[in-house]
Parts: sequence; C-alpha cells; structure tokens
Amino acid sequence: MTDTAAAVTETGRYRGAAPSEPPCAARAGRTGTARYKAVAVTASLSLLAAACGSTTSAAHGSGPGSGAKAASTTLVVGADNGSPTLADNFNPFSPNARIGTSYMYEPLQYVNTLNGSYSPMLATSHRFVNPTTLQFTIRSGARWSDGKPITPSDVLFTFDMLKKFPALDSAGIWKHVSSVTASGNTVTFVFSAPDVPFAQVIASTVILPQHVWSSVSDPATFTNTSPVVSGPFKLGTFNPNQYTLVKNPQCWQASKVAVTKVVFPALTGNQTSQLELARGQYSWATLFVPNINQDWVSKAPQYNHYWFPPGGTISLYMNLAKAPFDSLAFRKALSYGLDRSSIAAKAENGYVHQASQSGILLPNLSRWLDPSLPNSGKVSYDPAKAKAMLASAGYKLSGGKLLSPSGQPVRFSILTPSGFSDWLQAAQVIEQELAKLGITVTVSTPQYAGYSSALQNGQFDTALGGFGGSGSPYIDLHGLLASSLSAPVGQSAPSNYERWQSSSTDALLHTVATTTDPAAQKAAIYKLEGVMYHQLPVLALFYGATWGEYSTKNFVGWPTASNPYAPPAPYGEAPLAIMTHLRPAG
Repeated sequence: MTDTAAAVTETGRYRGAAPSEPPCAARAGRTGTARYKAVAVTASLSLLAAACGSTTSAAHGSGPGSGAKAASTTLVVGADNGSPTLADNFNPFSPNARIGTSYMYEPLQYVNTLNGSYSPMLATSHRFVNPTTLQFTIRSGARWSDGKPITPSDVLFTFDMLKKFPALDSAGIWKHVSSVTASGNTVTFVFSAPDVPFAQVIASTVILPQHVWSSVSDPATFTNTSPVVSGPFKLGTFNPNQYTLVKNPQCWQASKVAVTKVVFPALTGNQTSQLELARGQYSWATLFVPNINQDWVSKAPQYNHYWFPPGGTISLYMNLAKAPFDSLAFRKALSYGLDRSSIAAKAENGYVHQASQSGILLPNLSRWLDPSLPNSGKVSYDPAKAKAMLASAGYKLSGGKLLSPSGQPVRFSILTPSGFSDWLQAAQVIEQELAKLGITVTVSTPQYAGYSSALQNGQFDTALGGFGGSGSPYIDLHGLLASSLSAPVGQSAPSNYERWQSSSTDALLHTVATTTDPAAQKAAIYKLEGVMYHQLPVLALFYGATWGEYSTKNFVGWPTASNPYAPPAPYGEAPLAIMTHLRPAG
C-alpha cells in the first residue's frame, strides 16, 4: 500500500465519487456517486484504508499516548496524521476536520456501510409516508455536551444551514429535498421527486447545536475549536502532535460507553506506524501490514486481532466511448483473460478476494445477490476462451501481437495514481496477463490530480478505480451506471467515468428510486446485476479491504466477521457504533 501520509476525513474515501486526493487511510471504496457523496464518504472511508503515517516520538514514552502506560479505560488510536494545515479543526462539515470529529457528532441514524442496516441515533426511527415524503422521529431527552436539550429545531437548523451555505452540502441534499418541516418530535423531508434510497443520505447527516452555530457567520470556514457535541466523546486537549477526546457524560447513551479517553497521536509514515503497532502502542489502528500474523498477531496472540472486511470493489474502468472498449465482445475477452484471484493475491498480499462481477459487495450484501448468477457472479479465468472470442470478433495474432480487425496492433494504457503501490501491483499483473493475449499494455502513474482529471474528462483508455461500500446496492450501482452522471468525452462526469449510457439501465435505477416495495426493489437490483455481469460496463477485479487492527487487552466487543455491526474502522461514523459496543475485558 502507499506510505503517503494524509489525514482521513469525513469526506474522503471512495475512489469514484468526487475524486479529490483521498486520505491515505481511506482509500478504496469510493462509491462513484456525487449524488450520494456523504454516504460514499462514510462508506468508502472503509475500502483501501491504506494506512497513514507513523506516530511521532513525542506522542509516546511516558505520556498518555503510550500503549503500555495508558490507563485501562484509554483507547490509543492510530489513524490521524499531524499535518499542521489541519490544525484543531472539528467542523464536521469541513473536508479538513480531524478524525476525532466523528466521535463527537451524531447523525439522525447510524447506517452500517457493511450491510445498509439502520440504528437509532438522534432519531429513533424513520418511515416513508410515500416515495416523496420521509419522516424521522427525533429522540426525546437527549442533551448537548453543555447540557442544553437537543430538539427538532436543531435538525431544522442544520438542514437549513446546508441550504444557506451550499458549499457545505457535499451530498447535494437540497438538489433532492424541497422542504424540511417539524411538528412535535417529527421532522418531515419532502423530496422534489421520488427518491427512496436517499433516506440513507438524510439519516447519515450529522446534526449541529443551533444555539452555537446560529452565531457563526461562515460555517464553511469555521474550525469549531471548542465543539459542543451530542456524541459519546467531547474534545479534551489538543496540540498538533497529539490530541485527546474524553467521555461526554451528557450523551444520551453515556451508560454504554466504557472508554473514558481516546488518544490520537500524530502519524507521519506507514512503515513507522507498523513498528509502533507491533510494539503495542496502539489499541486500534487502520494500517496495511504486509505480514499481519507475524508482525501484529504473534506479538500478543491472546490480544492482537484484525478484521479486513470488503469495503468496496476495485475495478478496471474501460473508456466505453472509444474503441475497442465499445465492443462487448472485446470486453468479454478481456474479462476472461484476467486471473482475478492472482491479481487480488499479488496486489493485496492475500488479504482480499476476487470480486463478483454482479457489482454487489460480498459477503456484506449477500441478501441482494441474484441467485441465478453462476458462482456468485465471479468470472473464471479462461485465456483459451478469451483468445477464441477475439478470433471470432475478427482479431488476429501476428508475431505474438494481437491485431484488430482493421490490422492495427491492439495497445492501450492503464492509469493508476502515483503512490498507490497496491493498485500499481494489480496493473502490472494485468499488463502481464494481457500480454499473453498479444495485447500491449502500458502502465501510467500520474499524480492523483492528473488521474482524477483524466477519469472525469474521459481522457483515458483504461484505469483502476473503486466503487461501492455504501451498504446500499442502489447507491453503489447508481453512481457507476446512471447516464445522468456521465458526460461526453472532454466534459467532466460526476462519477460514471466509463461513460455507460443505457436507457434500460436508467429505467431500472428509476424503479428502485421510486418504490418502497422491497420485492420490487430487489427485482430491479437483480436486473442491474445482470447488466454488470453480461454487459461488463467495468471489470470488477477484487475487493478493497477496510483495514482494522485492534487489541482485546483492555476492551472486548469489537466488530468481527461473526458480528459485523460496523466496519472495524476508526474513522467515519463507525466509531459511534463501536464505542457503545466496547466493554472492559475480563
């Protein structure tokens, strides 16, 4: 994985959505949908969480950052970096907010990005009156950390603020919502058009205290250095090398929170952080470790554990607006010519598996998988079939090189961002495997800004990219396939970078968006999986992992494969769920 140091933020993490440089610990599951960016953000902070830096020496030793010295109720988290440009920014709507911000602010409901399940937060429930009218019941008796009550007025204020300051509305809420009103403890959202899956975006929006933020002249630049919060933690101390959160006794679920302090030492490099993880200096981390069993688990096998669930799908994006990728026969040949299991093993050290071509994240969303798809939608490696399909389509081999039906050598490039060493490894394996078909592939590694621009504007042949990880098959597939999110080559596409255009696909997406009938939704999702499997708009390769290492020395109750109540990620909204599940060991 890359060793580039960067901070994970609430708005970073899914390659495919708005492709600004993602935080290093939040790398690969960007759901490619600008429309659902807030969800993708929280969701895709879980994919290639390719670890950030290392803790500075000042954060350890005899100080509170030392794993060996820390009190049993203190959690030391390896996830934030010490960039001075971030300073003490705890504005939950800022792209530069510190990771600890998400431990302090709560949304209406917590949405588990592994499976899409909802849990109560500041709202106890939600329901659709009809496909354009969504109601949330706001919790009674909850209080802000300064003791003032949390009310529906705070909810109205928050959404009105997003309308007044569009720069904060990264999810595009007011492009889909026409009004927000309150009556008693019920807050009602009216959509401008039926959009049932958009409930997840509304539910995931964090709520602010009106009595604090109403006096802020510019919420977009406000750094919120003395945050008043609703969540399980509030700000303790801060300096650029280390900051702490302390338990918020006013939180409505404070009785469920066993951790009394969370320490965020500054990280500066992945390799140093790996060493500090091995030394037991972190209770919880999100690091790529090449040999996790030897370098982490074996140091204290009774305590040291990890779980790397799928957080998104890493795929080969093909520019469908240009030959030969506009040919389904050619795309099918490429698909059969790729040994996805080998690509996954070499790129990610065997930690992840081949992805389903259905576009469904497995096993997370197994309940949505069309049972008629062979082998759960996984495409078998069959180079002989690939060669036969190419020959049938008029391609010929000459001197070991594949020639197109017009007699031109078949060659193209694969883009992957500079510094993404795992994706580079995958691209190099693809280059080697397609060479066996006579195809000449060149791997190009521009800086992330150049890579992003090329995808958005369609100035590429093929590129590695990620989608998925929201917990919703609709959100994942909408960003990838919706014609409205594409654009002609040379113009910026919000997310449909491969330029897939299909009225029948759009009709299926419309069906899911406009019905509250689960059976009708599932039937349409099955057909969308058929589009992915049979038409190959992108080639799904392998799942990007959510890296999560944790110690059970002081706390148990961590999310696991057998109890996947949240991703094991110390960023995004997952900590809100995890902090209320942890309990003292022993």
